[in-house]
Amino acid sequence: MRWFKPGLRNSISALLGSDGRRNSPEALEDARQAMLATLGEDGALLNPQLIRRLNYLGDAHALWFARSEMMAVLSHLHGEVKAVDKMQNLAPAFRGLLPKSLIDSGRLRR
Repeated sequence: MRWFKPGLRNSISALLGSDGRRNSPEALEDARQAMLATLGEDGALLNPQLIRRLNYLGDAHALWFARSEMMAVLSHLHGEVKAVDKMQNLAPAFRGLLPKSLIDSGRLRR
């Protein structure tokens, strides 16, 4: 007897609002490039391991959760206020790749 139907996971994903972009390698690459551009050359020099990780992370969730390490590098380079602004500008690159609730939770409320 099977407790879970095989299509249950897919139906839950459909309820979360996948718009066809979620599994797109091009969309993932756009998010990756946005993160690398935000770090810039100074960030690459300061933390080459982060650049390497960003280049090889294979899914949108992993990229999204690498933002904390990015925030540390950007804060060191530009100060916390400017780093927060740069990080908030990354959110549109993840639209359609992650649930909206996860993207909205990443915003700072002031």
